[in-house]
Amino acid sequence: MKKKVLSMILIGATALFTACGLEQAKDNGPKILDEKVDTTENVQDDEAVENNDDATIEVVENASHSDEYNEAFEIGDRIGASYKKQGDAEVTEFESWQEGYKALIEDCNNDGYEHSYALIYVDGDEIPELVYKTYDDQVAIATFTGSTVNLFSSQLQDIQYIKGTNNVIAHENIVADSVLNDYVVAIKDGFWVQIAYGTSRPMDIWAEDSFDENGNPIISYWEINGEELSSQDEYDEKLLKYIDTNSVTPGLENGGESYEAILAKIDSMK
Repeated sequence: MKKKVLSMILIGATALFTACGLEQAKDNGPKILDEKVDTTENVQDDEAVENNDDATIEVVENASHSDEYNEAFEIGDRIGASYKKQGDAEVTEFESWQEGYKALIEDCNNDGYEHSYALIYVDGDEIPELVYKTYDDQVAIATFTGSTVNLFSSQLQDIQYIKGTNNVIAHENIVADSVLNDYVVAIKDGFWVQIAYGTSRPMDIWAEDSFDENGNPIISYWEINGEELSSQDEYDEKLLKYIDTNSVTPGLENGGESYEAILAKIDSMK
């Protein structure tokens, strides 16, 4: 029975991710990659360099983040997938982020569903990320790699972030399995990478006492990055090592913008 339910979820998810260029962007849980990429970023104070040619600026990468965040960022487990424009057989390449985002928005506008959009700044560079509502009030987020658009989504209910800190958290509620998931992600080399994956659920989703009188699941199992935790308080405390959940802002603040409004904003930023 459980396998049948999971199959139905995956069939529904396939329909969802066909819309808005998300054929391959569905997350399948935490990933482990062996490849490590140099994460050094060059940051300069232009004014200081201009006024003092001998000025030496020491750059400490991800200094504002915890050791746990920095370790996961260095590993750089990629999550999500590259966008293929509707009708293209291969991943679509673009000359600019404006061109890429506009193609994605046009695909969304043609799929028969109502969408909303927002441009946000996740990692502090001059290129924004695109958050958008996909289907059934679920959301996705796109970033530009320099030639392609990289997407992260699953069955996400919302996306929150801390501006300019390269820190995003997405929440997912798999109702059929009574599972709540949290994804902490960041941008590395233009692609989404997983910083933390948390999940919570009833210990036994098939037991009658795993649900209250209203049918809501009673959470009794918690886990972050494969480590089992003993309570919601411990889960919340552990999650704070990867993102300050007290300082996040909604990615689609005030519900986002319309198709016409977001295209006008992108055009004004050329």
